[in-house]
Amino acid sequence: MRGGAVGNEPGIKVTENGPYEILGVPLADDTGTPFGTTDRAFLCRCGGSANKPYCDGTHKSNGFDGTEVADHGPQRERRDTYVGDGVTIYDDRSVCAHAGRCTDGLPSVWKLGIEPWIDPHGASAEEISEVVRRCPSGALTYARGVGGESEEAANDPLLVPTPNGPYAVRGHVPVSSSDGEAYENREHVTLCRCGQSENKPFCSGKHWYVNFEAGSGPVQHA
Repeated sequence: MRGGAVGNEPGIKVTENGPYEILGVPLADDTGTPFGTTDRAFLCRCGGSANKPYCDGTHKSNGFDGTEVADHGPQRERRDTYVGDGVTIYDDRSVCAHAGRCTDGLPSVWKLGIEPWIDPHGASAEEISEVVRRCPSGALTYARGVGGESEEAANDPLLVPTPNGPYAVRGHVPVSSSDGEAYENREHVTLCRCGQSENKPFCSGKHWYVNFEAGSGPVQHA
C-alpha cells in the first residue's frame, strides 16, 4: 500500500532520519489551544530541537537514527483478544505509549504486574468502552458483544504534542513512512518525538525511561 496524504487531505510524512512533515493537520497544545499553521509544518522527531515541537535541524548533527521498524500490517494481526460481558477488548502492545489511561482509569480491568493483565469481566461494558476510548495510542480498541470489528470514533484531525511525551494524533490522519509506504490508518496514533522509541515512528513509551523534556512550548509558532 502506498501513499499518505492525497491531494489536499491531511497527512503525516516521516522523513528519512529527519522530522515529520505535517500537511493540513491542525496543531493544538494539551489544553486544546490551537497554534501554528494548519497547512504545512516540520515537527522534531529526534528529540533535540531547541524550538520544540518544530524541527530546527538538530537531527543533522546529533547522530539521530530514525530508522523505522514499526509493522505496516493491520492491527488485527498483532492484537490480543479479551472477551467480557457484552464487550471485547483488543490490545496491541506494539504501539502502546504507556500513558496509563487504562490502569489509572479502571484498575479493576487493567492490572499492573499481573498476567493476564486484562480482566474483561472486571467492569461493565460501558465502563470499559469509556476507558478504551481515552487510549491515545490506539493500542486498545473494543467491540460490542463477542468479537467483531473494533469501534472507533470519528474525530476531526488534530495533532497534540503531549507534555514530555509523544505526538498524539487523532482523526484517521494517514501516516506514511519515508519510502512512501502507508501505515494502517487508525483513529488514534502516538508518534515518537523523544527520538528513542523502539517502534519508530510510533511511541513505545521510551520517553519515560530517558526522562525526555519537551520544555514549555514552541519558541515561535511556525
